[in-house]
Amino acid sequence: MNPAASDLFPPRILIVDDDRGVHAAIKLRLSKMYVVASCAEARSALVAIRETRFDLCLVDIRMPQMNGLTFIAAAREIDPALGYVVISALDTEDNLHRAIPLNIYQFISKPLPEKSAFEECVPDWITQTRRRRRELSIAAQASTLFHDRETARLDLEVELVASESARDTLLQTAGLLSTIQAHLAAITTQLTARAKIDSSLAPLMRNLEEAKKTSDAATTVASKFFDSAYANRDSSPALVNEGIRHAIDLAGRIYHTDAARQKIDFTPIDGCLTIRGISGVSFLLIMVPAIGLALTLAPPGSTVRLTAEPLTRLENATRDPRWRDHFWLNRKHAFSSSPGVFLTLSASTDPLPASVLDDWIHGKPSPLEKVASTGLISGIKKCQGLISLAQSPSATRFQLGLALPT
Repeated sequence: MNPAASDLFPPRILIVDDDRGVHAAIKLRLSKMYVVASCAEARSALVAIRETRFDLCLVDIRMPQMNGLTFIAAAREIDPALGYVVISALDTEDNLHRAIPLNIYQFISKPLPEKSAFEECVPDWITQTRRRRRELSIAAQASTLFHDRETARLDLEVELVASESARDTLLQTAGLLSTIQAHLAAITTQLTARAKIDSSLAPLMRNLEEAKKTSDAATTVASKFFDSAYANRDSSPALVNEGIRHAIDLAGRIYHTDAARQKIDFTPIDGCLTIRGISGVSFLLIMVPAIGLALTLAPPGSTVRLTAEPLTRLENATRDPRWRDHFWLNRKHAFSSSPGVFLTLSASTDPLPASVLDDWIHGKPSPLEKVASTGLISGIKKCQGLISLAQSPSATRFQLGLALPT
């Protein structure tokens, strides 16, 4: 499990009541702050709980086919963490006694009470569910060993690339320095033979100029390494274009793009942008799982496209009509007023169902479990960015967006 992922999702509330008027009244009062879904009978609600992770369930007692308390008992088998508020006139002593073991937060009589007795309690009820979900996740830590191992493997791959990059940089520098020495040796020989008074001055000056150019090149190569995402794990800057290029190379090795005949087409952004709040390595740990997800879903022989575009404000991405069919994560905690960059990964495959994406983000077993999402989630929370995911059926292809502050 990845309990930290829960905070990225806007709270979801499920209404289970055969009275359509109750659905309309609650949606009117809560839909501005929460994602509100409704079911008119218990069996369809059980299907909804199986497919979607909710943070609160508002349920009536008297319903056809299955009453509310029986429904809650069945729903707890599907999602043991979900909390319930019973909205019913049937708050009898017998019902209250039956409700004790069912994780019911409160009984509320119909019609709905005033705001202070209802809306103001909703955040606390949601917090209770999320806290219980985290507690259950901690208790089931054995199920996370695989995902922890995958995250550790990704860290190891990053460090391996870092050491390889350092070695390559040193080799390039050594070669450039050898060239400098050759030029200087030529100058020394000519100076010894002719001094400074004859026509050999011109080639000597050319050799000096070549030595200067080569020296400058050596300095540039070294500075690129020391400014890269690998120079210092904790303090190196998260440079957008450079970090993405490193992430593409790393993802290609991990997910075997050569064997799958896959390509990654990256359109860089103009200028040198730096992601705020995270290091270069943290940026890699965001980008590699995101690219890996697209590669895992994309068919063999296809191209995954990655584009970058600037944002004057992070929140502008959520208002762009191009991403209207996307589901946004971490809106509550995002640095919305910050300028930023929007990175989009697209693949020629169908968008994933919400339930599969939900399981992947939370680190639950799923068809995507080989792509560990932990680094992505922790990095997004740390830099206060946003994740967007294309949702079926409104979207026609897979897209994953990252809105990151700069």
